[in-house]
Amino acid sequence: MTGAGEEVVIEFRGLRAVRAPLTWGQQVIYRALQSRADRAHYDYNQRLSLPVPGGRALPDVIGAVRALVTAHESLRTVYRDGTADSAPYQEVAGEGRLAVRVLHGDDPAEALEALAATDFDLSREWGVRAAVLTGPGGPRHLALYLSHVAVDGWAAGLVVRQARALLADAAAVPAGPVPQPADLAVAERSAAGRTADRRADAYQRSLLLRAPRTMFPTVADPGKALTAPGKALTDPGRALTAPVRTPEWAHGEFRSGRLEAAAREVAARCRAGEETVYLAALGTLLARRAGLTRCVLKTIFANRIGAERQAMVAPLASDVLLCFDVGGPSFDDSVRAAHLAKLRGYARAQYDPARLERLVAEVGRERGEQLDLSVLHNDLGALAPPRDDRAGDGRPAPGPGTVATSFRWAEPFRLPSVKLYCDVRTSPRGERVLGIAADTRYLPRPDLRELFFRMEELVVTAADERQQPGDPQDPRDADERLPVHGR
Repeated sequence: MTGAGEEVVIEFRGLRAVRAPLTWGQQVIYRALQSRADRAHYDYNQRLSLPVPGGRALPDVIGAVRALVTAHESLRTVYRDGTADSAPYQEVAGEGRLAVRVLHGDDPAEALEALAATDFDLSREWGVRAAVLTGPGGPRHLALYLSHVAVDGWAAGLVVRQARALLADAAAVPAGPVPQPADLAVAERSAAGRTADRRADAYQRSLLLRAPRTMFPTVADPGKALTAPGKALTDPGRALTAPVRTPEWAHGEFRSGRLEAAAREVAARCRAGEETVYLAALGTLLARRAGLTRCVLKTIFANRIGAERQAMVAPLASDVLLCFDVGGPSFDDSVRAAHLAKLRGYARAQYDPARLERLVAEVGRERGEQLDLSVLHNDLGALAPPRDDRAGDGRPAPGPGTVATSFRWAEPFRLPSVKLYCDVRTSPRGERVLGIAADTRYLPRPDLRELFFRMEELVVTAADERQQPGDPQDPRDADERLPVHGR
């Protein structure tokens, strides 16, 4: 349990103060947070906890927090809505105060719950809350609750690594000048930034002109099922029907050593990443369900190409539009198509999200129909925690290939402008975990559960099939090593 404590106030003075537009990455998260109808929606913010090494005193931990907030301007920034004539913008504070809670106890999760009890007031509050848990031997844990407008998952990893170094050695400050989001906002509006946005516009327009209108048609022909024509999801002969009117979300999680081993086999054969195999399986099955041979969805890309971007504490991730064929003779064809689509999309991933929103509406008018881009895929593999090779009883944890197939219903959440959200992550024990949250008006609960097992069946069957000599392979295929990340 965590008991009441005190507050230590850190004073900041003499730092750079600057006003700048929002970066493109900040815009994505800022608008998503504004779309939250209530706290039942997905909590985008980051919860971090670190053990404090033995022998460190409270001033050492407070000094680590001071060094982090001093080094990274996103941790001392507020955001303004703008006006009818101006866009939202950010203000970096050159001075101010941050109160750090000092609590008696040893449960970081409880401390983080307390830090997250209320939403950030982004117009007045910096995007960092901190608490130090103490006991008879001194500080035990540092808990940080960070606004997603201040950090994405990649940046949260940077904060963790730097905080760990600072807790071990107070002199371990970030070396050299640290890239700041306010400077990136200026660069995005430079000639080079406008050129990147124009190139993204051309790519996105071409994709939108050929993409299916939606992956969730309200009525489909009988037999257009999730697996293949004539094979139903869970009830033979059941056709798709119009979605129910009552909004309700469901969230399932799936583990399967068979699926993970098969995904590795297919990925190696297709010279793609394992995450692409999961994405291709999702797109293939949703397209079959809708009676399509092509899928359209969004995936999240870290936008961390280059040393400066990799060192920046700010949200840089963007949604990348993908449209690829899934009607080929083999699942390998779908994987290769998804792989190539991702590489093309990553090359055009730096763009103004407000411009893309206008483009979607414009192309919809040209096509005479409203486009629905409501399937979102998020690979969190790049953010996997260090694997724990020991089980709780001290025995070696099971290898990923031996994990039994299992499904469970998890706590549901909602995402604005999304009907289906799929993420792929790795547990501390090294298990691959697939999660799908969906609006049950478009993917009913039985269909959501069945989708996991059909993904397993599809990939395992593909892994068992030998690739025929002479099968086409795109010469542009390359090892997929670009970092991907979700919010």
